[in-house]
Amino acid sequence: MQTVARVRTTVGEERDASRQPALGAERAAFNDFYVATRDDVYRTVLVATRHPQRAEDAVHEAYARALAAWDRIADHPNPAAWVARVALNQATSWWRFRSREVPEPPTPGYAADEAPIDAAIVRLIWALPRRQRQVVAIRILLDQSVEETGRVLGLAPGTVKAHLHRALKGLRRSLTEAGFDERE
Repeated sequence: MQTVARVRTTVGEERDASRQPALGAERAAFNDFYVATRDDVYRTVLVATRHPQRAEDAVHEAYARALAAWDRIADHPNPAAWVARVALNQATSWWRFRSREVPEPPTPGYAADEAPIDAAIVRLIWALPRRQRQVVAIRILLDQSVEETGRVLGLAPGTVKAHLHRALKGLRRSLTEAGFDERE
């Protein structure tokens, strides 16, 4: 009788030691995915939730869930959108924080190789209704299609377009009232 050596993974399950090379490749693939998407996903959830700590906690939880199911998530058509949706769900489920949303956004984080988001724009987005914030965050900040945004939020594409239209109309009005010129 042959004995199979077992190893414990970071998610607490045991795997055959014979799968160790594959496990290393899985971890490397997840690490690459995490590094490439974490800033965009965090900004998306931050803009949608208006609460930095809740956004950070939700994103960490979403990535932990993605790691635990990476063999399945890696084959998902859009893993970043999956993580963003899980993080948004997680942030939404923490209803007890609703009354504690901060009135002013923190300075948005960004990677060194990309342009920062103007804090005035972030404040205007934060003033939008929740669903419009979510659509703007996923459709524009995460750069997802209308169809993918709809799948992530559980909305029909027409509903995504309507929310985006209303959000952009409100943002244009607010920018005009603040003295910004559309031609700039």
